[in-house]
Amino acid sequence: MQAKHKKEEKFKKRLQKVLCSENLQQQRDLIQRIAAELKLDMLDCAAALVYLSQPNLYQSVKKTHSECTHSLNFEIPLSAPKRKSVRYRLEVGSRHQVKPEEIKDILVAESGVDRNRIGRIDIRDHYTLVELPDGMPADIFQLLGEVEIRRQKLNIKRLKSQRKFRRFRNPA
Repeated sequence: MQAKHKKEEKFKKRLQKVLCSENLQQQRDLIQRIAAELKLDMLDCAAALVYLSQPNLYQSVKKTHSECTHSLNFEIPLSAPKRKSVRYRLEVGSRHQVKPEEIKDILVAESGVDRNRIGRIDIRDHYTLVELPDGMPADIFQLLGEVEIRRQKLNIKRLKSQRKFRRFRNPA
């Protein structure tokens, strides 16, 4: 129960920070339009957004299709589209005796990323490469830079795509 309370407190602090520092009028307008178009209550919209941004905050209990009270104007695909992932470098590696499960645990606890969306973890001697979903918020990225595993700061850094660095070879 303590872990759930801690996650809620972190989430509340992040919300407060955004509410104090950002102009959210465009986001408010968007939510009002979506709620009106889908005939949803604003609280249901907010709850769905909490779930989208923090899927591990609470244990999920899925509704059956017949339990859904909202008549949506679109079809839900049977298989979710493949989501883009980004490779990051963490300044912790095998010399720090870190294990993949520890890395996953800290990423889930600190960023709220869904454990199933953490991709390949490649632990090297002095650092680790990990694939995470695209679109990490700046405040989470900054937070992960300060987090420690085994007294070693992660100092997370986004790696550039290697495709950008490929050179065209002359076919001759």
